[in-house]
Amino acid sequence: MAMAEPETSFSIDGTCSVEEQTHNIDHSSDLLQFANESRQDGCFNDIIVRVGKKNIPANKMVLSCYSKYFNTMFNTEMKEKYKDVVEVHGVDAESVEKLVDFMYTGKININTNNVCDLLAVSDFLQMPSVRKLCIEYLLTTVSLQNCFTIQALADRFTIPKLTEKFNNFVVENYQEVVSGYQFKKLSKIYVIKLLQSTHDKVSSDLVYTAVMNWVKFDLASNESYLSEVIKFVDFYKLSPKMLEDVVSVEPLIRKVGDVVSLFGALVKHLNKTEKSLISLGGTDSLTKVTKFDLETKQWIQLPDLPVGRYKAAAVVIDDILYYLAGDLQTDGKITATNTVHRMKLKEKVLKWEKVASMNDRRLRFGAAVLNGTIFVFGGFDDNYRSLSSGEYYVVSLNKWIQLKPMKIARYGHSIIAHNGFLYSLGGYGSEYLCSMERYDPFLDEWKDVAPMQTPRYGFAAVVLNNAIYAIGGYDGKQRLKSVEKYNADDDTWVYVGNMNIERDFHAACVSQNKIYVVGGLDSNHEIVKSIECYDDQTDKWSVVGETEVDLYNHSLVAV
Repeated sequence: MAMAEPETSFSIDGTCSVEEQTHNIDHSSDLLQFANESRQDGCFNDIIVRVGKKNIPANKMVLSCYSKYFNTMFNTEMKEKYKDVVEVHGVDAESVEKLVDFMYTGKININTNNVCDLLAVSDFLQMPSVRKLCIEYLLTTVSLQNCFTIQALADRFTIPKLTEKFNNFVVENYQEVVSGYQFKKLSKIYVIKLLQSTHDKVSSDLVYTAVMNWVKFDLASNESYLSEVIKFVDFYKLSPKMLEDVVSVEPLIRKVGDVVSLFGALVKHLNKTEKSLISLGGTDSLTKVTKFDLETKQWIQLPDLPVGRYKAAAVVIDDILYYLAGDLQTDGKITATNTVHRMKLKEKVLKWEKVASMNDRRLRFGAAVLNGTIFVFGGFDDNYRSLSSGEYYVVSLNKWIQLKPMKIARYGHSIIAHNGFLYSLGGYGSEYLCSMERYDPFLDEWKDVAPMQTPRYGFAAVVLNNAIYAIGGYDGKQRLKSVEKYNADDDTWVYVGNMNIERDFHAACVSQNKIYVVGGLDSNHEIVKSIECYDDQTDKWSVVGETEVDLYNHSLVAV
């Protein structure tokens, strides 16, 4: 049947004065929709892409538009340019089909099951738009289960963003990562690569743990590589406890070639003992920082805090002193803060510097250091709201990250790090508490353990010779001089020798294998000036000095 000829004998030229009009209508979607429907109906197709047994009909023009691979194939003097069927080898057929569909529709579904294949095929076909979508998806899915797969993808396809994401994830979750099966199964090359990129961003204790986890997992194969991987451990920065309890009894270490230098570091650290106490802040000494020399029994002044506060917390990591949050005591009103300052104690000129603030404002909270990481939990804010929330500080990233909250919101409690766990004990919730809960950072889980025998609020807690000590405080009726000790092995508390005087809102720390208690209020609500020392060998407390200023609601560390 012949097509009708168009009528061309009409004209309106010259009949009106309307100016010429130019229109710009985006009909690309209509064109692609028609092309896709025609492709599916078998019309206008000029090429078949064959992947294995799958034949995918398409148009050379569309393929060339979205894929540099096909554009090169059909626009250069390659033999495929003149063929009706081209074969693509070594790629996933289903992914190729999805990418061809994407060329015609602009739509593609990416999920955990197909993202790896889509990334590989989009990289092969040189389709940057889909490659970018796959990368963006992978950046949101990094977990303990897949982090090493994602890093392998980053290496294979040269994706710096994914490598950076992997490294940050490992640093933030180091203990969990290096304890996992996937890490232990890594080849030597990948273990060395991971240690190279992260060893200076986490504590030396964790790096040592990573090395030994990997070596011991397949000792027959990995022992010969020990000298290559152990070099990433800075033995001079290992904690004395790690050196004494773990490294010194590890037979594998004695097989390392440079054993003299390693054990030189070991001896140095085992012989190192803290010789001073540092007191920070307090109700009547908001900005004051003073150091007490345990040998001379003299106090000296250190640089004042930039922002004075009390009901705060202080910790030390690698000779760096951190002072955390607390109450600004503004015009006699409670003003909780999340400010954090630190001072490098080994610098020639001591000075305070501000670091990242915590996520929550809090005071009368608990803080502790575990594996080179600062953990804080609980306290209350300036609305007197009790907190159960927790967070931890990654030194290398200068960042605070939220944690699973405690089971009970509490303040005036203590947080203690002991044998890889964190313990939250005592304080005040809806009543004065004797309860204790234990946090497992590997499982991100809190569990109830044996309660103290006495409720305690505004007390101090320390670890001495593998036992937790709860010292003084207020039980809801009176200030206490009693002290009790917790043994984690059998989950029991027992009373030990009393202090010479009852105290609450005091501070305590361990130095030279003894407990030191400083400041606080007695039963007459008067400030206690005496410094007491506890020797667990004699189970006796003795007075070893006095404070020069009134100290309570302050913080205390040993250096």
